Amino acid sequence: MEGVVHRYIRALNDADLDAIVALYAEDAEVQDPVGTPPHRGHAAIRAFYAGSVALGLKVSLEGPVRACADRAAFAFRVQLTWQGKSTTICPIDIFRFNDAGQIVQMQAIFGAANIAADSIPIDPAIKY
Repeated sequence: MEGVVHRYIRALNDADLDAIVALYAEDAEVQDPVGTPPHRGHAAIRAFYAGSVALGLKVSLEGPVRACADRAAFAFRVQLTWQGKSTTICPIDIFRFNDAGQIVQMQAIFGAANIAADSIPIDPAIKY
């Protein structure tokens, strides 16, 4: 599971959509952040990540991967440019795996308190 997390981080940094999608089971679900409608299946997951990597992500782990049973959790830092401003998001992702070692569910946990942007006020009306 830890290896999958490291491949995920590398694929995000490389903007490698094929590598990202390959980590997921065919019927996987991505909810980023938790509370938003999930993206289900490879086509929807690819479309979601295409929008994300288009922002020029720079991603790094913040601490060790935690894993037990069929789940792995990890804190990380995402740096990107949003509306011309440098922005940092610090989520925790939780992956649930199938027996083949593929991700079947990804949940990203973060909110407005976990987002910092140069000169951009955080709008509390936005549902992150």
